[in-house]
Amino acid sequence: MDQLKKALMKAGLATNKPKPEEKPKKSFSPQKESKKFHDHQMRTECEYCKKYAPDVEYYMHDNRFVEVRWLCMHCADEYKILDSCRQTHQSVDARSGRFIRQYGATKRFG
Repeated sequence: MDQLKKALMKAGLATNKPKPEEKPKKSFSPQKESKKFHDHQMRTECEYCKKYAPDVEYYMHDNRFVEVRWLCMHCADEYKILDSCRQTHQSVDARSGRFIRQYGATKRFG
């Protein structure tokens, strides 16, 4: 058997191709996938408390206790981040006029 196999390999008819290694399947995590956003999508997950809320906005703040930028209204009020630091007007509550901050004045987008 080995002689026949060697003869065929010598003639070029049989090849020993290595089997392709199977790549491990990537696990699907909705939390990791949700971080990929496009311009036309609205963000609804607060990066600090990890809860979904209709009032998540982007804050450009200097609070060193909070390292994330996408915060819900509750977290922004709790950590005393002024609404003047808010950069977006993308949430459902902000667009409908129900976005009213408890800490400081609410920023008005024109």
